[in-house]
Amino acid sequence: MSDSYDIIFLGGGPAGYQGAIRAAQLGAKVAVIEEKFLGGICLNWGCIPTKTVRASAEAARTMRRAKEFGFKPVEVSPDIATIMLRKERIVSGLRASVGRLFQANRIALVEGRGRLIGGGKIEVKKDGQTELLEAPKIVIATGSRPANLPVFPPSPRVFPADEMLNISWLPSHLLVVGGGMIGVEMAAVFRELGSQVTIVEIKDRILPAEDAEMAAYLQGVLKRRKIEIICSASIETVSESERGVVVTLNNGKELLPDTVLLAVGRRLNTDVIGLEELGVAMDEGRIIVDENLQTNLPGIAAAGDVIGGWLLAHVAFAEGMCAAENALGRGAIMDYRVIPRCAFTLPEYGAVGLSEEEAVKHYPVKTARFPFKSLGMGQAMGEPEGLVKIITHAQTDQILGAHIIGPHASDLIGEIALAMKAGLPSQVIMDTIHSHPTLSEAVLEVCQALHGQAIHMPPDVK
Repeated sequence: MSDSYDIIFLGGGPAGYQGAIRAAQLGAKVAVIEEKFLGGICLNWGCIPTKTVRASAEAARTMRRAKEFGFKPVEVSPDIATIMLRKERIVSGLRASVGRLFQANRIALVEGRGRLIGGGKIEVKKDGQTELLEAPKIVIATGSRPANLPVFPPSPRVFPADEMLNISWLPSHLLVVGGGMIGVEMAAVFRELGSQVTIVEIKDRILPAEDAEMAAYLQGVLKRRKIEIICSASIETVSESERGVVVTLNNGKELLPDTVLLAVGRRLNTDVIGLEELGVAMDEGRIIVDENLQTNLPGIAAAGDVIGGWLLAHVAFAEGMCAAENALGRGAIMDYRVIPRCAFTLPEYGAVGLSEEEAVKHYPVKTARFPFKSLGMGQAMGEPEGLVKIITHAQTDQILGAHIIGPHASDLIGEIALAMKAGLPSQVIMDTIHSHPTLSEAVLEVCQALHGQAIHMPPDVK
């Protein structure tokens, strides 16, 4: 005997829970199978926890700078236990909110580990009990988990990315292995909380997939914040000591951190859920889907990290909803042309579209920049570090890419992403009146510069 639904989502993370709500909005009878917590990695271990702890780090930075803002100096002593309690309170509250949304939309939450067994059926196991669910449409949304480095033996001092914020102490010396988005973000956060921080990156620079100029700028900012950055280096040997971990690099340098964060990519959760037995087409662990997110098997779709590509929560949100709409006959297509991405360092990095290096390979380009030090609101906020950079097609003025380092970069990038999605040239942004004084004026100034009309930059300044 099995419980029947119109559509089942295997996984309750970003793709699964948002897809489920969209399916319910379309009138479907929906079930979600989740082994751990609603919200997945993003809500419980990734996006929300890290931003919550980052808020504490930002507060610590502001308090240390009290004298700059006209206050007597403040002694800052982070209480890591209280910081983590705040994080847990916010996460549990948001998780409960998703649960209430499920109830309001009459979505069945089935707790346990699911496995596809064919014929539109999923077997769910929990605590030795087995439950059978059935639906003509199934969406696989089981997400991903942190990749490991075999050179690091299991140790209470070595954390994969998803577990770092379960830490019960403030590291004295944190070694971050990996200089991508997650690595630089966590490095910046723990540095502001008071840890000595070292980043080791195997490529020749941090953020190796991003615009080289902006990565170099951010690297300079992090170094000024006294974060040690070692590029073109890999981990050679690892051993434990009484005080922590002894790490030797391939260049012979020895590091003695008491805590290690592994931020070296992710593995997709596509094993042991029945895909191979059913014959779902895959490529190196990634589920192959078409533009409608359908697999090679009728009635089975996939969304989120399991299909590879952009391993970002906001992309998973869109994929989950796209899969739901397609399963219920709406014919939606995923459009990956405009994907904003961010690193919540201090200051933030936000980007959308192509890097300058990528753009010049395919188009005639025009590039302009505007520094936050020349922006009234940047100075007023005491945040003069950073710049906005926009790359356009030299002939059509279409925006090819944009990159921002500075306060609220992750918010500011949204205006440019919207313009790109709508196919608007940079002149439309230039001709749009922006509130003053605001950070968004930095975007306006760049668009003015692209047209030779920069107001707050001398003509010869790039």
